[in-house]
Amino acid sequence: MKYSTLILDFDGTLADTSDRILQSMKFVADALQIKDIDEEQIKSLIGLPLKTTFKKAFLLEEEVMQEATLMYRTHYKEHGIDTISLFEGVKDTLFDFYRNGIRLTVASSKGRAALIKTLKKQNVYDLFSFVGGEEDAKNKKPAPDMVHLIMDAYKDPPDQCLVVGDTVFDIEMGQRARVATCGVTYGNSIKEVLEKLRPTYLVDSFKNLKEIVWS
Repeated sequence: MKYSTLILDFDGTLADTSDRILQSMKFVADALQIKDIDEEQIKSLIGLPLKTTFKKAFLLEEEVMQEATLMYRTHYKEHGIDTISLFEGVKDTLFDFYRNGIRLTVASSKGRAALIKTLKKQNVYDLFSFVGGEEDAKNKKPAPDMVHLIMDAYKDPPDQCLVVGDTVFDIEMGQRARVATCGVTYGNSIKEVLEKLRPTYLVDSFKNLKEIVWS
């Protein structure tokens, strides 16, 4: 077994959430009377903390940020979680890893409550040793704080950890923590963009991780 701990991104890696994120962002924009939002820019910011997305995409001032965040999370919780699905092969692969003693963890910029609710809805929450959300790290992706938090909690050596994600922010987070990284090409980024960061691995399907972990 090459890696004993997987540090997994959520949006675009485990779950297909881009449409729901976009709809929730549009809801906030309408409520705040923000016109002509750039959907492609919003998609490119998926994976970063919500405040960062609001600041870059909507140019919001700090005093409006709390209101926007509350509106987004309320709308996402009420309209989004029940419509989210895991990508093909994710659930079966997670169960395979769990049965074989691989530690599964989540490192996400999404709020922890939404993460837990979605994982429970998909009947995979109990497979995870650690679910880390936006609140759990002082410095957000692409800072390495979340990876360090997980390694410290379980006394994992860096060479036993693999960060898996669909964006450059995930790959940079893993590289800054000096652990192996795997980019997935089916999420919110494209293969050519991920290749520029030279991750340790690239896969086109989540189930292909098994070949890496057990190689």
